[in-house]
Amino acid sequence: MQFPIKTVTTALAAATLSACDPMVDTRMISATGVSVATMSKAQQAAQICAQNAPNWVDVENALKVSGFAETQDERLTEIARAQRAAILENASEQVVVLVGSRGGEGACIVGARGMTPQQSFQLASPWAEQFDLQTNEERGQGLANNAVQAWGRIDDTGVIFTAAYKTWDVLDEPGAAARLLMTVR
Repeated sequence: MQFPIKTVTTALAAATLSACDPMVDTRMISATGVSVATMSKAQQAAQICAQNAPNWVDVENALKVSGFAETQDERLTEIARAQRAAILENASEQVVVLVGSRGGEGACIVGARGMTPQQSFQLASPWAEQFDLQTNEERGQGLANNAVQAWGRIDDTGVIFTAAYKTWDVLDEPGAAARLLMTVR
């Protein structure tokens, strides 16, 4: 039996990627979900990211105006320093936002302790619609083990990528996040 080269190449690429993609720590997947108030604050943060991206300084400033503050948590401060990003929190609703850029690429990641994968999907979906993104499947790509869904677009203006995640390693307990990444040309 002879397999088409494209099929073999795709299968090899998928196998290689899955070998490099770490397994998800299922203990960090939340089954409880966040409150309506927390989800509302997370959606507000996601909207701020979309409205102000790719100006990540404006994103950070708008988040601060809406009630977020730079984290005082020592562990999160270390993560922010290591990633050359800002981590902001809304203490009353437990929403955490990482904002940062390097070169022409920037990202906004919005998550919360207790957020479920389905809630992260609800958080990321409006970005996919707003930026007219295709799912990874539609683009002929697979998903990382930690992704619920991912969308993207590459064109003359740059790259836009968004994903809904099952967990987020920035959180120290079960929870999830959504990421908006942009590279402007």
